[in-house]
Amino acid sequence: MSKLPSTQLARAGVVGSTAMKLGVGKIKTKVKRPFLSESASQRSEEQREDQEAELLFKAITQLRGTAVKLAQMLGMETEVLPERVRQELSKSYHQVPPLNRVLVRKVIQDELGSTPEDLFKEFDSTALAAASLGQVHRALTWENLDVAVKVQYPGIHVTIDSDMKLLGTLVGGGSKFLSKERRPNEEILRKSLSEIAARLSEETDYINEAENTRWFNTKLDIQGVETPAVLDEFCSKRVIVTEYMSGVHLDEWLRTNPTQEERNRAAQHIYDVFFQSAINLKRVHADPNPGNYLFKDNGDIALIDYGCVKVLGERFVRHIPTLLYAFYKGEYEEILNAYEQLGMKIRRDAQEDFDKVLRPFGEWLSLPFQRETFDFKTNNRYTVNGRNLIHEMAHLGSFESVEEDFIFFDRTIYGLFKIFEQLEAEVNFVDHWKHLWHQSGILDDASGVGSE
Repeated sequence: MSKLPSTQLARAGVVGSTAMKLGVGKIKTKVKRPFLSESASQRSEEQREDQEAELLFKAITQLRGTAVKLAQMLGMETEVLPERVRQELSKSYHQVPPLNRVLVRKVIQDELGSTPEDLFKEFDSTALAAASLGQVHRALTWENLDVAVKVQYPGIHVTIDSDMKLLGTLVGGGSKFLSKERRPNEEILRKSLSEIAARLSEETDYINEAENTRWFNTKLDIQGVETPAVLDEFCSKRVIVTEYMSGVHLDEWLRTNPTQEERNRAAQHIYDVFFQSAINLKRVHADPNPGNYLFKDNGDIALIDYGCVKVLGERFVRHIPTLLYAFYKGEYEEILNAYEQLGMKIRRDAQEDFDKVLRPFGEWLSLPFQRETFDFKTNNRYTVNGRNLIHEMAHLGSFESVEEDFIFFDRTIYGLFKIFEQLEAEVNFVDHWKHLWHQSGILDDASGVGSE
């Protein structure tokens, strides 16, 4: 791929052209439909979806940055988009077409002051993976250390603000994929764009990512989970070099037909990382897309890409176990008290909201705690069932303020559940929380938890 469109006019041209082509394809299908048999009409619709998916992905790969982050989010939403479209967008996790090698060489030289040939004993000019903000190349240092060199796309950091308006247009075009009953999700997607842009601004600073990577590498200690070390001498705002992590991405790993035990092991590792980092270390790796995990033959994993990390507040971490246990018990007053302990203002006359939203949400949230392990193969629509409840929770009129940490905490959990569904894994959630509830003095005997 050649130079990225970095001006607002050039990027608007990509969006406008794509939206127009999507619209023309829709019109052509409508015109032909009355003259086709039922089977021919179905084939025509499938062909249109294929064409639209390819058009959308092509536009996304041209824009990168915010566009790819949106694609990653959409690619996980199996219930929002047709499967063919979702499959195409899921490439955005790590299969975006790479940049021209000349541009890669120039970025490295501009940032580190030397060419890749001078900096490294070996440098593979073919990208190992490419995603939203940059692409990764494998290299060998002069000390024979196998490393991953992540290079940011030139100019991507200046496009984020202008992309907000442009992507609103693209989502509008993408809403042609949505059936009438699904169309309300479009507004939720639009509201998510501002959050994506805020995180992207942080992610374009690779010095910040290097600090996050270093922190996880030194603090996270879970057997079966690898984190990369950082090579500080090779890091700048647009280039970061870390220890190379072996393993394959989720789709490729699943094609090897891993055993159920290996699937369960991988999923448990992923959840253990979340619990230890969020609850014990007060930090969330808040970009839970499948491209950030590498899977090994035995179900061990490597955690990569630390651009989006959220530090959780002391009060939030201290009181979230109380809220979760209140939901588990389904006690109205205890739920309200727990929210107030977290610093959220909530009306005390919220019984109607409790009956309509909070109680069903609590029942859904605590379902994995009703048994020793939760089977995402049997409960393969768990996230679909909770999706509308999560959205209703976010818009409850009884909440007068919302704790920011909830946005990242809930989004991360939801993303992990999506991965567990893809893995069709059994995950133990109970043991971590039972131990924490005992430590916190919330209950003396948790023997009933997870025993149904």
